[in-house]
Amino acid sequence: MKPHTLPSCGSRHGSVWPCSAKTSAAGVIVAALLLGLSMPALPQEPPADPAAALQAKHIELQLQLRTNDFGEPLSLNSREDSDQVAGNVHAEVSHPFADIAATFTSARAVCELLFLHLNVHACQPSTTASDTMLTLTVGPKRAQAPGTRYRMDYVLRVETATAAYLRVTLSAAQGPLLTRDYRIVFEAVPMDSRHSFVHLGYAYSYGTLASIAMKTYLATAGRSKIGFTVVGQSPDGEVQYVRGERAALERNVIRYYLAVRAYLGVTKGTAQEQMAARLRTWFALTERYAAQLHELELGEYLQEKHDDLARDSGETP
Repeated sequence: MKPHTLPSCGSRHGSVWPCSAKTSAAGVIVAALLLGLSMPALPQEPPADPAAALQAKHIELQLQLRTNDFGEPLSLNSREDSDQVAGNVHAEVSHPFADIAATFTSARAVCELLFLHLNVHACQPSTTASDTMLTLTVGPKRAQAPGTRYRMDYVLRVETATAAYLRVTLSAAQGPLLTRDYRIVFEAVPMDSRHSFVHLGYAYSYGTLASIAMKTYLATAGRSKIGFTVVGQSPDGEVQYVRGERAALERNVIRYYLAVRAYLGVTKGTAQEQMAARLRTWFALTERYAAQLHELELGEYLQEKHDDLARDSGETP
């Protein structure tokens, strides 16, 4: 499959954009938006009793968890407003709550989990006097093009971590092309000793430059891409899926959910062996939904990640 490309030149407000500048800027912002890292639409504060709220949501979603097209206990919902899209994944996972809590309270583990996404090319944890930081390098799925990667500094906060409830947030004040207030929310509660119920909240809003880049992408390379929500049927009875910005959000919230599963599903071997197994597991999980999520062949994906790891270690890919 060929990499996504955007028109190489154009104008805005009467000013001509240099071809290389427009392509690089659009590539960066589209990758950042498709990652779903900007989160201002999510509630800034949890409910008064967030554990009870998540348990209640589990009960509310029983029908969707048992009857869906995902083939597993998973519920996805999304919405689109004039300048904002938002989505949520709720799912039952076959992993002990303690293992999930250990993963999401470790900055290094969260970095390794996020790295599985094909648009994350590096993630480095660090600490300051007051915060735990994650520095992500994001960009198009193929990283060779110069000037198309962007560094984003996130604050990782473990807001609640008890034996009965976990809430972790990622936030960044600034992003590419004047985007801001980036946020990810992850929650979990135990079901029994071996199963947990998790929630991944996901949303973004953006200004004029980001909107232009996204609309250009969706009108060209992204025009044939679909999401998971069924919106109707064609005259010949073929199922029609949501498209556009809402579809882009749905694809990537599922990618992150599958990264959670891939990370938690591999626990044995050296660090290098675990990373290799997780990359293959994540790819295999995404290929279950190839109509929505297929971008690269397995060999291409593994080579890109091998090159990313080499760059991160200072080696020449």
